[in-house]
Amino acid sequence: MASMTRFQRVGLGLVIGLLALTALGGIVRVTGSGLACPDWPACYGAVIPSGDFGEFAAHQVWLEWTHRLVAAIMGFIIIGYAIVARRRYRDRTRVWFPALLAIPFLALQVVLGGLTVTERLEEIIVTLHLATAMLIIMLVAFSWLSTFEWRVVTDADESPLGSDAPSQARNYARIALLTAILVYAVVVVGSYVTHVGAGPDAGAHVGPGGAACGNNWPFCYGGLFPDGEYAQWNMGHRFLVLFGAIALFAASMGVVMLRPRARGLTFMVHGAATLYVAQIFIGATMIWINFDAWARALHLSMGSITWLLVSGAALVAIHRAGGLRAHRGSGSTLQPITVAETAASTESESNG
Repeated sequence: MASMTRFQRVGLGLVIGLLALTALGGIVRVTGSGLACPDWPACYGAVIPSGDFGEFAAHQVWLEWTHRLVAAIMGFIIIGYAIVARRRYRDRTRVWFPALLAIPFLALQVVLGGLTVTERLEEIIVTLHLATAMLIIMLVAFSWLSTFEWRVVTDADESPLGSDAPSQARNYARIALLTAILVYAVVVVGSYVTHVGAGPDAGAHVGPGGAACGNNWPFCYGGLFPDGEYAQWNMGHRFLVLFGAIALFAASMGVVMLRPRARGLTFMVHGAATLYVAQIFIGATMIWINFDAWARALHLSMGSITWLLVSGAALVAIHRAGGLRAHRGSGSTLQPITVAETAASTESESNG
């Protein structure tokens, strides 16, 4: 943190804030508070709700109201971040473009947020709402990561850059990208399976899709290919989880073979793999204990962090492949250098 610029610290805080907002949205859902404010954008016709809340408890109303308030604040911060990114990094498209691209997705998210209320938690809209939230987090994280200069520097502790390193880096970038796509599919389909068939009266309960296999895991009533649409969606999600695990295993093995080594990339991939394994156990536990609210909220929150780490790793792998291609045959290694360190280095060279 000490070596980061102020803009980079703001970017990191924004990413963390968006993850917290996603977790808060999950808590709203699992507590059955999604319709606690029955109108939109107001809540019971007012900016600050008051009076009789009918069938909903006061804490449910305030949970939903707080979620809307935090979402509005984060939206304005995203817009401000994008404007500053465009002005400060106008010559670095990979920094400002993802930040600006987040704005139309933010507008779409606002529309979807309203529709989740007016359409009374229709499953497709709820799923799209989460899917768009994941894309916004990804774009902001991409912009933040791109403020670092992934360039070649000398470091005696690192392995030498071999002649096959650029090709190896490109192949690994493809694996990381495929892994990110699969993990995104796991998160989105998992959300849909939980909500499908629930309806507005389900409250904090999961829909028929989530409960289609009862308390059975990893099989569905002893089989891999059950009958019924809901059960098939449920098992489809479990197959996706398996494919994602295979991809993450390949990415985890591949990252330790990269030359030169990439510490930041290794941390993200291995961190994502660790969380993914934990997610599998949490998912199984959630099924065995009849989808307790705390397990569902934890499952969504950890899924968001896993997706962030995997998508960030894919971006770094792509940046790294480009950097190695530009420095093929040098005896140097790739490390992330902050903008502040780059400026200090340039000043030192000019003084020398």
